[in-house]
Amino acid sequence: MKETLQKYLKTIFLYVSDKLHVPSYRSIKTKIIISSILLSVFPIFIMRVFVYPTEKKALQDALIQNLEGVGHKQAELIVTWVNERKADAKIIAENPNVPGVIYKSEGSENFYRLLHHLNTLREAYGYKEIFICDRFGDLKVTTSTGKVITNVAGFEFFQMAISGVTFVSPIMPSVIPLENEYGKLEHGLPTLYITTPVVYEHKVIGAVCLRVDVMEISKLMRSVRLGETGETYLINKDGYMLSESKYLKYLKDAGLVQQRTTLEMQVVNTETKELTSSAGECIKGKKGHDAEGYRDYRGVKVLGFWQWIPELDWGIIAEIDVNEGYGPVKQLHTIVAPIIILVTIAVISFAFYFGKKISDPILYLTEVTKGISEGDYSRRVKITSHDEIGELSNSFNKMASFLEEKTHILEEYTANLEKTVEERTKDLTRMNQELEKQSSDLEKAYKELVSLDQMKDKMIRDVSHELKSPVAQVQMAIDLWSATVKKQHIDRSKEEKYCMIIQTSLQRLRKTIGSILDLSVLESGRLVFKKEYIHIDELVLQITAGMRLLAEKKGLALINHVNQGLPVIIGDKDEIQRVVINLIDNAIKYTEKGEIHVFLEQKDAYIEFGVKDTGVGIGLPKDQFGKLFERFFQERPRIDGAGVGLAICKNIIDSHKGNLWAESEGSGKGSTFKFVLPIARQDAA
Repeated sequence: MKETLQKYLKTIFLYVSDKLHVPSYRSIKTKIIISSILLSVFPIFIMRVFVYPTEKKALQDALIQNLEGVGHKQAELIVTWVNERKADAKIIAENPNVPGVIYKSEGSENFYRLLHHLNTLREAYGYKEIFICDRFGDLKVTTSTGKVITNVAGFEFFQMAISGVTFVSPIMPSVIPLENEYGKLEHGLPTLYITTPVVYEHKVIGAVCLRVDVMEISKLMRSVRLGETGETYLINKDGYMLSESKYLKYLKDAGLVQQRTTLEMQVVNTETKELTSSAGECIKGKKGHDAEGYRDYRGVKVLGFWQWIPELDWGIIAEIDVNEGYGPVKQLHTIVAPIIILVTIAVISFAFYFGKKISDPILYLTEVTKGISEGDYSRRVKITSHDEIGELSNSFNKMASFLEEKTHILEEYTANLEKTVEERTKDLTRMNQELEKQSSDLEKAYKELVSLDQMKDKMIRDVSHELKSPVAQVQMAIDLWSATVKKQHIDRSKEEKYCMIIQTSLQRLRKTIGSILDLSVLESGRLVFKKEYIHIDELVLQITAGMRLLAEKKGLALINHVNQGLPVIIGDKDEIQRVVINLIDNAIKYTEKGEIHVFLEQKDAYIEFGVKDTGVGIGLPKDQFGKLFERFFQERPRIDGAGVGLAICKNIIDSHKGNLWAESEGSGKGSTFKFVLPIARQDAA
C-alpha cells in the first residue's frame, strides 16, 4: 500500500508541476514545500480513500437490512391479512343457514337471519360486498343494495370455488359501476374477490364470495413507516401497482395517473419507459436488493428491496430515496472536509514561508550562475552574509571576473567571422523563404487545377448523361418529320406535333444545362454568397402571394401559416428565395388535389420553414429519403424536371449553415419538406 501511495502522489506532483511550472523536485525550496504539502494532504487522502467508503459501506449494509426487514414484515402482514379474509369466507360457508338459503327461495326466516349476519360481518371487517350463489352461479343473497350481477358463472373466482378451492382472485377492474373511495359510482374500480365453496352432504352446492376493499391493502402497506421518503407497495405480474402510492398527489399533478395508482400506474423508469430494475427483477420471481441506487417510477434515485409472494402472485417492493439513506455520511463528510482543508491551507502557507526563507539565497546564487552560463558575464552575486554562502559568493564573483576578461579577448577574434556568417545566413534565409513561397504557390495552383479538372470531368459526365434523352427526342422528331416531308401530302398536325417535341426538348436542354452549371458551381465552393439581413417572414409572404395563382389554376389551396415579426437571418436573399420557390413549386407539381400549407416559425435559435402537401407522397423507405437530394435522382421522373432542383436547394441551405430534409408517411399520403436557418446574432456584422 505504501508503494501504491507513493506512486499515486508522485503522479499528481508531476502533473501539477507541468501545469503550474513548479521548480524541479531537486530544488531545496520545492522539497520543503512538497514535504509539508504531503504531510497535510495525507489525512485527506486517508479520509477519502479509506474512512469515507468504510462508513458508507456500513450505512449501506444497515439500510439494506432495514429495507429487507420492512419488506419481510410487510409480506408477512399481507399474507396473514389475506389468510384472515379466507378464514372469514370459510366461516360464512360453514354457517348452518347457508344451505337452506341456497335451496329455498328468498323470504324465509333463515334468509333474513343470514342476511343480517352478513351485513354485520361486512361492517365489522370493512368488506365492500358479501354474496352467496348456488352451483349454477345465480345469486341467492347479497349485502349490496345497488346494481349487482345476478349470475357469476362466467367468472374465474366462481369457477375456482365450485371446483372446491378457496381462491384469491387477482386485483382487477370491476365489470359494473361500484362505489369508490369518494362515494361515487365508478366503472372499472379495482376489485379483489375471495371465494370458498359451500359444501353440504359432501357436495359443493354453491360458493361464498367476499368483495374486498382494495384500499384496505394500501392502509396495511402504510402501517410500517420507512423514513420520510420511504414506502412499500405491491405490484402484479405485469408491473402495475396494486396498492396506493405515497406520492399519489404528486403523480396526479404530474398527469401520470387519473384516480389512483392501483392498476393504473405501471412501475416504469420515466426516462427509459421500461420497468424499474426492482420491478423487473421482482416479477421474475426473484428476491434481492440494490444498494447503489436506481431510478424509480418518479424518476428519483432510490435504494430498494424486492420480494415475490408466490402464494398471492404479487410482488412487494420497499424503497427509500438515496439522498435520505446516505444523508448522514454526506453530512459527516461536509463537516469534516472543510476542517481538514483549513488545516491543509495553514500548513501549506507555513511551508511556503519557511521554504522561501531558507532557500532564497541558494536560489539567487543558482539564478546568477545560470545567467553567466548563458553568456551574461557581467552578473555578480550580492550576498553579504558571513557564513559559508557568503564565502561561496566571493569566490564565485572572482571566477566570474576572470571569465569575463577571457571572453572579451575571444569576442575580438570572432567578430569578423560572425559578421560574415551572419550575412551569408541572411542570404540563405531570404532565398529559402522565396523558394517556400514559390512552392506554396505552385501547390495551391496545382490543387486548383485538379479541382477544376475534377469539376470538368463531373460536369461532362452529368451533361452527357442528362442530355441523351432530350437529344434523342429531338433526333427522333427530325427523322420523323424528314420522312413525312418526302411524302407528297404533308400532315400539318404532325408538323405541329414534331415542332412541339423539338421545342419542349430544347427547353429541357436549356433548363438541364443551366441547373447542372448552377449545381457544379455550388458544389465546387467557388460561389460567393452575399451576406445581408433577411426578413424571411416578409420574403415568404411575397413568394406565396405570387405563387397562389399558379396553385389556384390547378385547383389547389395555398394556405399560409407564417408567423410575422420573426428575427432576421443573414444570407443571400436571392438564393434563399430560390429555395423557397423551388420547394413550393415542387409541392404544386406533385399535388393533384387538396391543399398546400406553408409554415414559418421560430424553433430555439433557428427559423424553420416547411411546405406540406397532400400529393403523391414519397415511396422510398425513410432511411433512403436522403437520395431525394442527390443529383439527377427522381423517384417519379418528369419531362419538365432535370432532377437537380433539390440538390441545388440542399447545397444552398448547407452553405448557409442550415439543414434541409423531407418527411412523409408513404405513397399517396403527401409529403413535407423543411429547412432550418440560424437566427442572426445581435453582434453579427
